[in-house]
Amino acid sequence: MTAAIVSASASPISDGQPADSQKLMSLGKNSEIPDLDKFKDGTIAVLEGVGTLTVCDQTVTLTPGVFVFVPAGIPRSLKVQTTLNLLLIDCEPDPDLSESAWLMNFQL
Repeated sequence: MTAAIVSASASPISDGQPADSQKLMSLGKNSEIPDLDKFKDGTIAVLEGVGTLTVCDQTVTLTPGVFVFVPAGIPRSLKVQTTLNLLLIDCEPDPDLSESAWLMNFQL
């Protein structure tokens, strides 16, 4: 897998907020991440390129403007068709959130 990753982390602003990490990733053509961290809530914002995200048994096409949230405990994997630039945010699970993933598609 070819990847350039720039990462940052955020500290909680006040007690009770989960710590998170942000990674600006550039993944090379035909690369894959077969097991993204399923122990944390994950958010993916696609900036450029094309790929697929498999969440349980459903596949989502990743293109610029797609924004996906997957709560902790749900298996997920990523495959890249072209160079894929995205923002990946992981944070500790929020027990108040629903247990289902959701997808938003913005026109860029």
